[in-house]
Amino acid sequence: MSDTKKHGKAALFNRIFSIAGLSIGGVILICLIVHVKRTMDLQALVAQVQPLWLLLAALCIPFSESVDAILFYGMGKAAGCPMKLAGCFDAAYIGEFYYKLGPAGAPVQLKLMYDAGMSATYTASIYTWKAVANTMVYTAYAVAALIYEVFWLRIGLGAAVVGAGVLIALYLFLCGLAIFTALRPAPIQRLIRRILTFLSRHWKVMAKEGMVDKGMAKVEEFCQQLRAFQGNKRLLIWLYAGMFVELTALFSIPYFLYRGLGLTGHSFWTLVMVQCLVMVLSRIIMLPGNAGGAEGSFYLFMGPIFGAHLTVGMVLWRFASFLEVLLLGGLWSVVRFAKRSAARRHPQEEGGTP
Repeated sequence: MSDTKKHGKAALFNRIFSIAGLSIGGVILICLIVHVKRTMDLQALVAQVQPLWLLLAALCIPFSESVDAILFYGMGKAAGCPMKLAGCFDAAYIGEFYYKLGPAGAPVQLKLMYDAGMSATYTASIYTWKAVANTMVYTAYAVAALIYEVFWLRIGLGAAVVGAGVLIALYLFLCGLAIFTALRPAPIQRLIRRILTFLSRHWKVMAKEGMVDKGMAKVEEFCQQLRAFQGNKRLLIWLYAGMFVELTALFSIPYFLYRGLGLTGHSFWTLVMVQCLVMVLSRIIMLPGNAGGAEGSFYLFMGPIFGAHLTVGMVLWRFASFLEVLLLGGLWSVVRFAKRSAARRHPQEEGGTP
């Protein structure tokens, strides 16, 4: 099968996957909005709304994605790459847009990181270190949230909490694997060589002379870059602090919505911890925006907190945490495309002037 046909099938799958997920999420959201309209006094609801808190909820996504862009820029600069700050914002805003739509997110973001000024191997190593930091901070948050939920709030070990605990255990395993790879890369390199050797015997592309050695040279370069990042303690502290700020901003959306609906009684950190468990459990559903899983997890964990305002809180949360990402990413793409088009036309017009 030709590469063109393979890419065509992959693109078709991505489109079908995205359309299916967005359709499911759209239907759920419409049903929730109809439910709110039928069951709540909208005038009374509007009267108790606190606009400033809702504005803070709306600012969480652009703030977290801006932190993401600054992390890309700082890591690229530390690696000696000729970084472009606007390109890093492309990688954050547009990359997250495609992440929400489906499997195309990772390759799109990698390409945008490369366009921002990173070399190919540094793109991979920076992406990997950032993913490791994200997973570790996420896991630390999740462990703290589970302990808080079970021992502080004394919530019973229901199916939802047990499911979250299993997923957190998986995250802990991945963190351990990442640390092992950083500290002891040799066993991983041997495993990769065996895989490449196996592929060279069964795949024509890899059967060409020197392909295994060429692949291993890239792996070695990648590991050297990982070791260089590992040795830069100041950069790692900055990276993990940035990831903590970014995730805290994402997890704080329900708190600002909670206060925006005029509700009180629960602290900022209570809602942040509970929201962490919502995000952990919702990842079971591998559809764009975790459609279905996100709403179900929010219902299970946030129900006792939002009470009668649960449905309207869920609707606002989906707007603030999912649809806003698509709107920001789409708007950023249009603005950046318009600027690039204008920049290309401008030299042509100057060249054509007599």
